[in-house]
Amino acid sequence: MLFLALTIGSLFDQNRFVIPHWQAVAAAAIFGLPVILAAVSPWSSLRALRIMHGGYAIVFSAIVVSWIPAFINGPMPTDVAPWTVGMTALGTVPAAIAWRPAVAWTFLLASSLVIAPIRIIADGGADVSLAVQFAFFTITVCAVFTAVATVAIGAGREVDVATAAARTSSMRAAALTARAEEQAHLDALVHDEVIATIFAAAGAGRSDSESTRAQAARTIARLSELHEATASVPELIHSDYLIQGLATSINDATDAAEFVVTGERRHPIPSSIASALIEATVEALRNSVVHASLDSAVVNRVVGLRLSSERVDITITDDGRGFDAANVPNNRLGIVVSILGRINALPNAQANVWSQPGEGTRVSVGWQG
Repeated sequence: MLFLALTIGSLFDQNRFVIPHWQAVAAAAIFGLPVILAAVSPWSSLRALRIMHGGYAIVFSAIVVSWIPAFINGPMPTDVAPWTVGMTALGTVPAAIAWRPAVAWTFLLASSLVIAPIRIIADGGADVSLAVQFAFFTITVCAVFTAVATVAIGAGREVDVATAAARTSSMRAAALTARAEEQAHLDALVHDEVIATIFAAAGAGRSDSESTRAQAARTIARLSELHEATASVPELIHSDYLIQGLATSINDATDAAEFVVTGERRHPIPSSIASALIEATVEALRNSVVHASLDSAVVNRVVGLRLSSERVDITITDDGRGFDAANVPNNRLGIVVSILGRINALPNAQANVWSQPGEGTRVSVGWQG
């Protein structure tokens, strides 16, 4: 609309130099098509928008070139140029949006250089040097707009790629966290249902009781549901997904723990190892939240993740009241099963728990690979 306002005077002044109705048709196409494009853009796909921009660039160039056969009453004054050559950027910017940079820049050069012969035809060859200068001036002006459009489109693509990567990362981290949570549910199920069922069945004279059979059926049903609901995650994951999954699980377990990551690792980590490490960490934090406090004193908790090309190590420490590790009963699922048993059963994985009364607790889990 700004170009139309600046050009409206030239449209009427130059009407006598061209065949009848050419001005009206050219103006309607050049200024009307962008309005239609803007109106339909909210409901158009990205591919459709690029096609429409490319189509407009071609239509604009065709109109500029069609001025040559439409020019019938010349020559024009040397200080007057055909109005179509003064807005070449209207065609080159859509070209930059629609096509690859190499094609867009080639289109810009062609659209600008064609201005020289048009100017020569318009003034009857009175000043060839002025026509050439005008063409190169047009190249300079249009290059600025094309460069801005190209950079903006490139930046938008980079943002789209980064957004997609972040979305994928979040989805994988969520899947990893979900898998760790399912393991926690399994541990609780084993404790609450399976062991209870075994104890009930082992009771003298109760193995055939209706309640025992009902409890066994309920336990089997819950195990089946848990198996079907287990999250599907990639076999190998990047360490970034381990960090995100671990951070999410720590925040879910307690808001009173500091998470520190040191080192870096480029090699992938098996998802089963990552899930086991996360679950062991969460279980250690749960034990700390439940047992470490003494007389409502504030307990400082730190989860440290150390990454290297050879190992992945997680250390969970607190300065709570501690306990005598030798006195922990073997039926304590939290320490025996979820931490020591599960981690030590994995290949190349290790777990240990250190604690002393009054000196806090340190749980270490790691994997070499």
